[in-house]
Amino acid sequence: MGRLEKLTLYSLIVLLIWGNMVSGLGAGLACPDWPLCFGSFFPEINFPIFMEHGHRVLGLFVSIFFAFLAKDRITSYSGGYKLIPILCGILLIVQIIAGALVVILQLETNITTFHFGNAIVIFVLIYTMCLYKNSDELKSIDIFTKKNLPYLLLFIFIYWQVVLGAYVRHSNAGLACPDFPRCLGYWLPPYLSDTVFAHLSHRISGILILLISLFLFLKGFFKKESRDIFLNLKRLLILVFLQIAVGVFVVISKLAFSMTAIHLLIALLIVGVILNLLFIKKEVN
Repeated sequence: MGRLEKLTLYSLIVLLIWGNMVSGLGAGLACPDWPLCFGSFFPEINFPIFMEHGHRVLGLFVSIFFAFLAKDRITSYSGGYKLIPILCGILLIVQIIAGALVVILQLETNITTFHFGNAIVIFVLIYTMCLYKNSDELKSIDIFTKKNLPYLLLFIFIYWQVVLGAYVRHSNAGLACPDFPRCLGYWLPPYLSDTVFAHLSHRISGILILLISLFLFLKGFFKKESRDIFLNLKRLLILVFLQIAVGVFVVISKLAFSMTAIHLLIALLIVGVILNLLFIKKEVN
């Protein structure tokens, strides 16, 4: 990747993690107005305002980097591939509007969850644009193949899991099960409130993703997949296992913002590894 690609992708990752920390610190409404903060672009700073306003300013820089990247890709992509930067630009506008609604509606759960889910789609599109600079490079991959089907399904499952994690976070269900591995002292609580159900669903989904990742890893090992595929399957298994371990610490630490930030970082790495698996040119048997 070139300098522009790295600036765009890495600043986006920092932006996502920063937003996670804003939520973890309870600073989402430190600036109660939008787009300014207490009516000023340079408000009096305390730590919560620094985190919330800093998130907005960083978002502005990411948008500028993306504008240059999208301009370049619209020029270098041909045909239907031009839809990638165009769609990403539309989603970025939607993201800005959703960010405003998050503040205006005072952190309404469905809006904040949508805000995060949309951000992950933007991450996927920008990741793709950063890896592939022109149409010829894009034509070298074929995502929608029978051999890619397990990775496609796992990608969808992981996307659902990370969005569900955001819903758990923003619906205040992160400590609905304050113990581990049980929930409220039960393997299956006799009464499932909405928050307990959401929390348990997130835990169970994580275990299922671990089992699927283990299955794909073993399958790749015994079928002697190519070095690139097997290496990414190995990374996937390690990251998913690490993600579950960090998830346990998130609960034990009572949602310490540092733990939740690491949890999100690993989730982004997992998404990146799944994309790598989808993008690898598969050998024809």
